[in-house]
Amino acid sequence: MSDDQAVRQRQPSRPVPPSSRTDSEEPPASRRRISVKERTDRAPRTESRRQKLTKVETRPRILVIEDDPYAREALTLLLDYYGYDVTAASNGNDGLALVTDAAPDLVVTDWRMPGLSGLALCIALRQRRDTIPIIVVTSADEVFSSEQPVNARLRKPIDPPLLHRAIIDELQTQRR
Repeated sequence: MSDDQAVRQRQPSRPVPPSSRTDSEEPPASRRRISVKERTDRAPRTESRRQKLTKVETRPRILVIEDDPYAREALTLLLDYYGYDVTAASNGNDGLALVTDAAPDLVVTDWRMPGLSGLALCIALRQRRDTIPIIVVTSADEVFSSEQPVNARLRKPIDPPLLHRAIIDELQTQRR
């Protein structure tokens, strides 16, 4: 075998340029170019960008009323993580003012706060909007009666999935 033949055998075969291919030769599927028409025929139909931008999703609005700044911030971050639009107030008086301004779908409040207590706050909330769901979170060892204007009661420290479940239940009950 001559040196020229040995060199030819070791050289890998080069692909045939597209211009020299015959019409019967089809490139492998992974290398074949796809026309725009084929792409639109194969691709699933989705909403246009303009439709996506004009579609407005409304997130349920929740008002958090908590006098402890750390607990208020933790509740705000948690509820925002769960996908709610959260407004926070540091006391009952500010919370009452926000009920008319922010128009929340649900209120999560502490029971024992300086100034306006949880019970007084819940009564005032019912007078302003009698159908608004109220969830009370408290560390107090109080016994809640059925006459108190509260939809749900949770003990601190709050279990996040339990709070989320209570919010979902109250919002669904409100929409019925």
